[in-house]
Amino acid sequence: MSIVAVFVHLAFLGQAFTMMLVYIWSRRNPYIRMNFFGLLNFQAPYLPWVLLAFSVIFGNAIIVDAMGIAIGHIYYFLEDVFPNQHNGYRLLKTPSFIKYILEPHNIEDPNYEPLPEDRPGGYAWGQQPQGPGGEEN
Repeated sequence: MSIVAVFVHLAFLGQAFTMMLVYIWSRRNPYIRMNFFGLLNFQAPYLPWVLLAFSVIFGNAIIVDAMGIAIGHIYYFLEDVFPNQHNGYRLLKTPSFIKYILEPHNIEDPNYEPLPEDRPGGYAWGQQPQGPGGEEN
């Protein structure tokens, strides 16, 4: 998106990024019914186009919304459509150094004691209650 922004002379890409996220969400949730200002009822895949139409009605530049829709479509195709095609594969992969930095490392602490509210069970039925220090009352 930053590369495209250079060619259309945009400094702030917040609106285009938002439109890209709306496009991806709408394509992944095609059966959700939407209501826009109580005037229009439509399904989620039409939401980016309704927002684009309202931008035109209000006199805003449509290049930002169109760029968000185009980039969102490219991402949706490369992430959700192309890998599911015959002989398809994922083109967008997270680099391994980012996975290494962000994924939790499963290091178990041998001295870890879970909090009482996180422990399974409850009252020790049938056992003598123990006082402080572990001695029986």
